[in-house]
Amino acid sequence: MAYLLADLATQTGSKLEGDDCLIEGIAEISSAGSGDIAFISNPAYAEHLSTSSASALIIKAELLDKCPVPALVTENPRLVYAKVANLLYPPRKSDAGVSPNAVVSSLASIDKTASIAAGAVISAGVSIGAGAQIGAGCVIENDVVIGSNTRISANVTVGYGCQIGDDCIIHSGVVLGTDGFGFVKDGDTFLKIPQIGNVVIGNNVEIGANTTIDRGALENTIIGNGVKLDNQIQIAHGVSIGDNTVISSSTAIAGSTHIGRGCLIGGLVGIVEHLNIADNVVITGRTMVTRSITQSGSYSSSTPMDTTENWRKNSARFRRLDELARRVANLEKTNKSAD
Repeated sequence: MAYLLADLATQTGSKLEGDDCLIEGIAEISSAGSGDIAFISNPAYAEHLSTSSASALIIKAELLDKCPVPALVTENPRLVYAKVANLLYPPRKSDAGVSPNAVVSSLASIDKTASIAAGAVISAGVSIGAGAQIGAGCVIENDVVIGSNTRISANVTVGYGCQIGDDCIIHSGVVLGTDGFGFVKDGDTFLKIPQIGNVVIGNNVEIGANTTIDRGALENTIIGNGVKLDNQIQIAHGVSIGDNTVISSSTAIAGSTHIGRGCLIGGLVGIVEHLNIADNVVITGRTMVTRSITQSGSYSSSTPMDTTENWRKNSARFRRLDELARRVANLEKTNKSAD
C-alpha cells in the first residue's frame, strides 16, 4: 500500500516537517531509496542522515536541522515506525470459506466470514469467530473456542476445550493444551496424573513458533490480554501470565507459577514451580529464578562473559564460596569474642 506522508503523520500522531510526498515502503536508513521512509531511534545512526536516499525520515526534533528530506517528528521514532509499518504492510487476509480439503465436523460452529485452509481438522463442538483464519494442517480438537479475527498459522494444534480470544496471532508449530508434566512415584514406576484443566488465552495475544503451553492439572493455564510470547517457549500446567507481559525465546516456566502484569522476561530464563512474580518485573536473559519476586524492578543472575582462563579460575573459586562464607562467619564470631 502507499500513503501520503501527511496522512501517515495524522494516523501516527507525529508532526510533518517539510513537503508532502508519497511513501510506498519502509527500509533501513542506509539502504532506503526513493519512495521509502526510514527511521532513526539511536543517535549513533545520525551519520547516515546526509547520505540517505530515503524520501522521508522518522526522527526526533533534535535531528531536524540535520535532516535533508521531509520528516515525521516524534519523541518515539520506533513507535511511529511500527505504526507506519502496520499501515504500509497490513496483515494478509485469507478468503472467507472452508477449503474442500479441510475436515470439518458437522457439529462445529464456524462464522461465515472465517477462513479454514486445506488439511485443517475441525472437531465437534468447536466455535470459530468472525474473520478468524485457520491455516493449513491445523488440528482443532473438540470444544475449542476461537475468537474473532484470530489468525492461526499452519500446523498448529489446539487441544480439547482450550479457549483463544479475539485478535490473536498464533504462529506455526504452536501446541496448546498438551498434558502437563504430572506424575507421582508408585514404587519403582511413575503414575500419570490426569491433567483436567484447560488453556485460556486472552485477547490480542501473540504466540511465537513452536511454543508449547500445557493444560492445567486442576486449574486452567491462563495467558492474559496483550501477552507476547516469542518462539520456543515452554509454559507448564497451571501457570498464569498477567496482561501485557512479554517473554523472549527459549524461556521455561514451571508449573503453577504466577507472573504479574507488564513484566519483561528475557531469553533462556528458567522459572521454577509455585512462584509468584510481581507486576512490572524485568528478568534479564539466562536468569534462573528460584524464589518469588515480590517487588517490581530488574533482576538478573548468571555470570557475564569473560576470557576462558578467567572464567575457569572464577568457577573454581565459586565452588569454594560456601567454605569461605563459613570461615568469614567464624572469624567474625572470634573478633566479637575478642572485643
